[in-house]
Amino acid sequence: MGPGLSDDAGGDVGGGVPWRCPHCANPLCEDERGARCERGHVFDRAREGYLNLRVGGRLPGAPAGDSGAMLRARRALFDAGHYAPVLRAVAEMAIAREPKPAVVLDAGCGEGSYLAAIDAPTRLGIDIAKDGVRMAARRHRDVRWAVASSYRLPLADDSVDVVVSVFAPRPFGEFGRVARAGGVAVIASPGPDHLDGLTTLIYGAPRPHEQRTHAAGGDARDDAPRGPPVARQRIRYRLALTSANDVGNLLQMTPYWWQASEAQRHAISARDELATIVDVIVTAHTI
Repeated sequence: MGPGLSDDAGGDVGGGVPWRCPHCANPLCEDERGARCERGHVFDRAREGYLNLRVGGRLPGAPAGDSGAMLRARRALFDAGHYAPVLRAVAEMAIAREPKPAVVLDAGCGEGSYLAAIDAPTRLGIDIAKDGVRMAARRHRDVRWAVASSYRLPLADDSVDVVVSVFAPRPFGEFGRVARAGGVAVIASPGPDHLDGLTTLIYGAPRPHEQRTHAAGGDARDDAPRGPPVARQRIRYRLALTSANDVGNLLQMTPYWWQASEAQRHAISARDELATIVDVIVTAHTI
């Protein structure tokens, strides 16, 4: 574990984070116990240091975010270095603009690895999956974390320089609201060949990912960016896994886990090796 990383609870409070109340949009004042706004709305701080700023119940049938098992599998693959080229590409594109961004938001941060790889003075991570935010906060104490929805960001208008969204919903209207003038959204989406080795095992043949005309995540509430990307990079490489543990983690970290039958899950997770293509398209859009 590198400098600044710890699995202990704690970390400084505040740090100039422009959190706002998700109920009334007034600024939040933080202390060790949580946060409150001038209208008396109160939000608890978890032992790990993150705030829970999600309001309202989950819509029937709507996803509640990634499961704990999925998040742990993803972190294990990341820690093993199997997605290092993708993390590096996202991090580099996030800080590619001049002047360097001061505030970066990861909207849909999962267990925190992508945001932790970005070099910025202030980093904010939100996700609706409490398990992911808890994992992120335990390890990365120098980042500000909150449980919240990308469709109702608990952030002030014009408060961030870059919004990052990796394999997550991306409501560009809400991203544009919180972005400062000249802000960008960095989007990572699956390329057509992404994880062809898994799709072959599950479907009997590679199933290319649909390439959309814009970077929306597929949710009916997602809207399109204002124009074509101002930067684009495709990261494509062959990934050769050589242990059943890694193969099982790769399957479990993806939606293919839910699409596979129980027999397929067992058979794939028992494999000692798997060769597949990692194919990810990273774009930057003006918001």
